[in-house]
Amino acid sequence: MSTSNEENGLLNTLDDSGFRKGHVKTMFVAGMGFFTDAYLLFVLTVASPILASSYGFNLAAIKGTTSLFGYAVSNVQIIEGGVSSAVLFGAFVGAMIFGHISDRWGRKKVYGLELAIMIIFTLISALSVNYVMMIVARFIVGIGVGGDYPISSTIMSEYSSTKHRGKLVSMVFAMQGFGLVSGALVGLASIFILPLGYSWRLMLAFGAIPAIYVVYLRRKLMETPRFSLQVEGNVSKARSAVGAITGQQSVEKLNDANVKVANRKYLKLLRTYIVFVLGTTISWFIFDMAFYGTTLNNGFILSNIGYGSAATLRGTIFNVAIGDTLLAGVFALPGYWIAVGLIDKVGRRTLQWVGFAVMAIAYLILGIRYSFLKGDIDLFIIVFGISYLFGNIGPNTTTFILPTELFPTSIRSTAHGIAASIAKLGAGIFTFLFLILGTALGNNGEFELLGGMAIIGAIVTLLTIRETKGLSLEQSSEDPSEGILNFSPKAPEGANTQE
Repeated sequence: MSTSNEENGLLNTLDDSGFRKGHVKTMFVAGMGFFTDAYLLFVLTVASPILASSYGFNLAAIKGTTSLFGYAVSNVQIIEGGVSSAVLFGAFVGAMIFGHISDRWGRKKVYGLELAIMIIFTLISALSVNYVMMIVARFIVGIGVGGDYPISSTIMSEYSSTKHRGKLVSMVFAMQGFGLVSGALVGLASIFILPLGYSWRLMLAFGAIPAIYVVYLRRKLMETPRFSLQVEGNVSKARSAVGAITGQQSVEKLNDANVKVANRKYLKLLRTYIVFVLGTTISWFIFDMAFYGTTLNNGFILSNIGYGSAATLRGTIFNVAIGDTLLAGVFALPGYWIAVGLIDKVGRRTLQWVGFAVMAIAYLILGIRYSFLKGDIDLFIIVFGISYLFGNIGPNTTTFILPTELFPTSIRSTAHGIAASIAKLGAGIFTFLFLILGTALGNNGEFELLGGMAIIGAIVTLLTIRETKGLSLEQSSEDPSEGILNFSPKAPEGANTQE
């Protein structure tokens, strides 16, 4: 979308603002939602063995099998898959709905609602009396989780300076790493503090605590300058937001009559940007299938190689929590923050395809050499951990950032919502089918399948993704329709690309 010189003057104040206290505050407000997202998703890996036992829903008492794709699958596996994937299917709905609402009504008007949904239904899930109630409650939690993706990422991107935008948006996402580790640690503490019948309820309910205060902070956040200026045509709101975030005021004498309001024909614009829609959606879909399918089933993966088994249920859960903590603390968490350091130097496109390539190598090694690695648990965990490390350095972070940069302001949140929504659908499907695919393909076959998918992710990235490093949002979201592989946009007239 082109902007006038006057508009560029106001936006340049934001783009050239560097890294300020206002940016850090916005990052924290947005990032705590992702801390909560990750905690709520991954604490279930510790809680799942308890839920399956007589201290939870006593799933072992459920007998019988169901035929799926020609394979006899136990009803217990289907229920466990439903509990694990419910949040992800809810996120499929939430990302699509909240993403579009954010473009129609504004980021500010709905920001905090998605977190409130998470809080309320997290507490309800902790009070579940059976697995049906748990699945329904976590599905609705997922609607809030999904809604957080397009709104938080778009707000941080539209408030950031050009030079530090990748760093700031990736810092929002990197809060997931702390949520992962916290889930494992709270799980460990819970099984020591409380009887098992209550410990899983504490694990789930604890996720609501950090989010409560953040709802208030989100409601106080101002509308982003770009939405106020380019969609609403409200100069005073944009000027106030720029001043609040940067501590500076634009010198341009701009008024509402001089502002060119963006085209809001959503479907037409999405068709114009179809290459980027497909690129961001397919790459994110592939990554999430692998990442969530394995992460939410860590306990099963580790138990299949003989890790975690103990004489008592409490001992087994303790060992699984230690394994989760190791994977999260040694591999996943550092990956998020390495990405923060590299994203504005190396670039999004490079980190994404390289991350996919290393994931493919790790998965193929795990698949082809599964029998050998199964006999060496330490080596298995190292190779498996490398897939986490490079997944987080690359596509887990970049797929979150790129939709905020490749699309113009009027459809930015909608496009991000589409990509996040389809990605979470893929994650939900693979998480639900993980145990079933283990029966059909074997554990080695699952990793080989994931390796092939990661290769496709690298290829899709190279063919459909434009590098956005160092570009203003107006440059990075330039119309790609002149040529599918024309991913070197020209700077719009009057744009300032220097920091």
